This record gives sequence, C-alpha cells and structure tokens, in this order.
Amino acid sequence: MKKDAVLYSSLVMAFSAGFVDTSTFTVADGLFSAHITGNLVVFAYKLSDHPELSDFVNLISFPVFITAVILTAKVNARYKNQKGIFASIGILLIFSGIIAFGLKQQDISTGWVYRTMLMIIVFSMGIHNTANRLYADTVFGPTTVMTGNITRGIIDFFLYHSTQHNTKKLVDLQQTTILLTAFLTGCISGALVSFNFGLVSMLIPGILLTAYYLFFHQHNIVNEIK
Repeated sequence: MKKDAVLYSSLVMAFSAGFVDTSTFTVADGLFSAHITGNLVVFAYKLSDHPELSDFVNLISFPVFITAVILTAKVNARYKNQKGIFASIGILLIFSGIIAFGLKQQDISTGWVYRTMLMIIVFSMGIHNTANRLYADTVFGPTTVMTGNITRGIIDFFLYHSTQHNTKKLVDLQQTTILLTAFLTGCISGALVSFNFGLVSMLIPGILLTAYYLFFHQHNIVNEIK
C-alpha cells in the first residue's frame, strides 16, 4: 500500500466516519453510530432524566455493531476481499439514505422501519471499524474514534519539539493532523447537512465511499506501483 493511496483512504474513511456519527447523533436522538460506546454515556444521561421506553432502543445498537464486527471478520477470513468490504460500507449507507428519503416524503421519524434504517447505519459503521482494524496499513490510524489520535498527536508534537527533532516524528504528526482535520470536516458537514435534510444525508458518505473503493482505490494502488 503506497503513500498516496493511504492518504486518500485516510481522508475518505475519517471524513465519512465523522459525517455519519455526527449525523445520527444530530438527527436520531443522540445515537452514536460509529463511536458506539458513546451510547452508554447518552443512555446513562437519559436514565437520570425521566427515562422512557424509547431510551432503551439505542442499546440495540450494541448487538447490531457486534454482529457487524463478527460477520466482517468471518467474511474477510474466507474471501479476503478488501475492496468489497470497504465498498459495502458505502452501499449500506446509500441504502439507508434511500430509506430515509422515502420516510421523509411521508414525514415519518419513528417506527420499526425508521429504527431498522438506523441499525443499518450502525451495522455499516461496525464494518467500518472492523475494516480499519483488519487493514490498518491502508490508513494513517483509527478513523472513527479520535481520542487516541489526539493523544498520539500531542505526544508526537511534544517529542518533536522538545527532544527528537527527526523526520519520522514530524511525519507522524502530519498524519495525525490529516485524520483529525478530515474527521472534524466530516463532523461539521454531517451536522449541517443532516440538520437540514435528515438522514437522507447518508447518501453523501455512501456515494463517496462506494465510488472511491470501487473505481479509484485500486487505480491509485496500480499507479503507485508503476
């Protein structure tokens, strides 16, 4: 996996994760679809303030996410289809966006179809997280949860400027900055777009991921090898 391909993959994956996670949190009553453990915090908060039955629904995201991780690992172990796994994230998001469009036309924002759509989004982010682990060399670092990247970036910054003025530390810092910038851009974009258009916004990261991994990703690798 060469330099330019890793850069583009890092940008696409981090942007998409930030976009999707912020969109569901903004529109779907505080649901984290990528940063799944954040749902524990939201759930605990809701329990402290007149909890309702609907507050427990977000907990379904955990078994859905876990199922996505297990199935992705099994499919990868059997078929080793990197492009297919990454593209499937986008395909599921496109499917969710189409469902969201249909629901929006009928002014529906609750019910089992709506909840199923949300779980499809969570499932796609489960694949996203798993693919990031299985093919860690395709990106600069984790693309869904930025806490570790921020910690790494601060350490690299400190080491570079205080003790180790070497190129590797500078490169590591630049890579972390790229991930953080792409993720933040995705968060801001997701919040703005989903606030105005709802979860139809899933079409944006869905098309981006699908188009990149089906039509451009392999091309980038071939060009780099040449």
